[in-house]
Amino acid sequence: MTTVALAAQSRTETGKGVARSLRRQALIPAVFYGPEVDPIPLILQSRELEKLITTGAGENILIDLNIEDGKSTQSHRAMIKEIQVDPVKQNILHVDLYAISMDKKISVEVPITLTGTAIGVSDEGGILQQVSRTLEVSCLPDRIPEAFELEVTALAIGDSLHVSDLEIPEGVDILAEDELTVASVVPPAKVEEIEPEVLEEEEEGEEVEEGEEVAETKEEGDQE
Repeated sequence: MTTVALAAQSRTETGKGVARSLRRQALIPAVFYGPEVDPIPLILQSRELEKLITTGAGENILIDLNIEDGKSTQSHRAMIKEIQVDPVKQNILHVDLYAISMDKKISVEVPITLTGTAIGVSDEGGILQQVSRTLEVSCLPDRIPEAFELEVTALAIGDSLHVSDLEIPEGVDILAEDELTVASVVPPAKVEEIEPEVLEEEEEGEEVEEGEEVAETKEEGDQE
């Protein structure tokens, strides 16, 4: 499990105006809290935070959080609980850091990665569907897997892989049913085409009807 050090500075001022001011200075407002920790408003360096979350371990990173208050430095073990991102600019707006204990199990979402090319796709023209992209697990913080890998090469059309097909590391409890589908290969969608013969028959029928109308008009004229 990846462990990364992160420096933070405590702050006393809070609110939207303060948060906007911090972001203009390339700083990120954050908060640190937990079961036995009172919430502490923080300031993070934007560059350091971005470096941390691009380590390849996603959000399941163990953080050695060092909080400075101007007088002393407090060290805590933490994980990222939530990252708020601007939907347009995609820049980080706020971060929640959660206090953890290394001897207590926690529940986290672990990503599932599919590897290989299914024969149902390459040879049979099917479509690979990943039904479950993450899996909730319970374990000690230092046992959190970075990801679950699932080989799909042998999947033909109609085949599926389930949670029971995953290799689960020792000490990790899966909080999902074994029968939960992770990935499957389905047939391609059928596109219905109108047969040319049907079109020709319809056109001939229309011509006959038009001829009948002409004949009827002629008969009416003769009667007059």
